[in-house]
Amino acid sequence: MSKTYKIIAALVVIFIVGYGGWRLYQSRRATKAGLLSENITHTGNDWTADFTAIIPAPENAVFNAVRDVEKAQSDQIQNVRVISQTENSKTVELEMKGPGDQTIKTQMAFDYDPAGHRISYHTLDNPAFVMHADYKFEDQGGSATLITYHQTTTLAEQLPVPESVIKDVIRSVFIAQLEGLKRTLHLASTEEPEDSNEEP
Repeated sequence: MSKTYKIIAALVVIFIVGYGGWRLYQSRRATKAGLLSENITHTGNDWTADFTAIIPAPENAVFNAVRDVEKAQSDQIQNVRVISQTENSKTVELEMKGPGDQTIKTQMAFDYDPAGHRISYHTLDNPAFVMHADYKFEDQGGSATLITYHQTTTLAEQLPVPESVIKDVIRSVFIAQLEGLKRTLHLASTEEPEDSNEEP
């Protein structure tokens, strides 16, 4: 085998191992964040995502933490400014970390239905994409909340990237929301301690 083929084979092995490690990390991160299920599909530029997750906190606390988006704690959200609000609605401007460390600003309108245990939101005047999303919160015995999340996104134009990349972005954003929600609720870190066989 020539030296060139050996180098190419070694690079392929490194890439496969690296990609496998990254996928394993993402899978563990999702599980620790509370993700239970996901389904992401698309037709053309229309993407639909459905997730379920469990948060170890009472339903009213989880609802309030999502409602108070301006208090969100996330690695991706740099700043949230409330533009207007009423008892059951709020419009905010979010500054998020984008690719290449650029800042992306977008406005979102939230609607709150405490009696129905639902929060919905959508983008406002965003030329790149239109997004609508709904959270439904279900009490799981007082100590945990099941979140059912449905999102539809229409991209202004087709992106020149593989479908798997867009799915990973949608999934990563939802996982970051779960991690931020846990931090806002002052729950234990999303990193769980490793199992230990030592006696206390």
